[in-house]
Amino acid sequence: MSCADDLTADDLNENVTTEVLERVTAGEGSNMNLWGQIDKDNVTGLNLADVNSAPKVIKTWDDRLDEENLVESGVDDDLILHIPFISSLRLRTLLLHQPAPGHPHRPSRLRLFANIPNCPDFQDLDSMTPIMDLDISSPPNGGRRLPDGRRDIEEWGLKVQKLANVFSVTLYFSEAETSLRSSMFYVGFKGDPKTNAMDMSKLGQVPAQNAADKKVDEISEKKGAGYTTIR
Repeated sequence: MSCADDLTADDLNENVTTEVLERVTAGEGSNMNLWGQIDKDNVTGLNLADVNSAPKVIKTWDDRLDEENLVESGVDDDLILHIPFISSLRLRTLLLHQPAPGHPHRPSRLRLFANIPNCPDFQDLDSMTPIMDLDISSPPNGGRRLPDGRRDIEEWGLKVQKLANVFSVTLYFSEAETSLRSSMFYVGFKGDPKTNAMDMSKLGQVPAQNAADKKVDEISEKKGAGYTTIR
């Protein structure tokens, strides 16, 4: 059993290394697909060739390799996608399906921002420091292939300690091979949805500190049962 999720940085002293602090902050929770946590109707973008196309990249896992429904930039290769979630999340992995390395429409730079309430413009983002600034010109670890030879999606590890309480993500793609257009087929995430699960085994149990109150309540209920009301 791991206790990483039960610790906080406040439990540790100032001599703990950065690596340990990051692990404590990140925990060792699940790494599930968060498609169901995306507020799909409110996914928006900026500099889109089709102004209503942003939600097209939010696909189910089975459709992740579909390249017919895509997002393309408009006047140049700069492209913003703003993706809100229906609840606060801890993000661990960014999933992308984009043109192959060397393709003229594959962006080579991605800046990732979190918790911006609405889709920002380019000037706003240029004045902000991103949480991550990634070189995405090539897939991580060389990319993966499916048994049929097709390229699988790319999985980019995120700075979990900085993305532990996220309600929206803004992705700023740029610097395509031709500097004329950026394309994206699929965007997804893995991480932890923050839900409060009820422990069904504790239903009906009375905490010890409230046991006395429970007995009084039972007596009151029995006493009340002996009276009738005449109408």
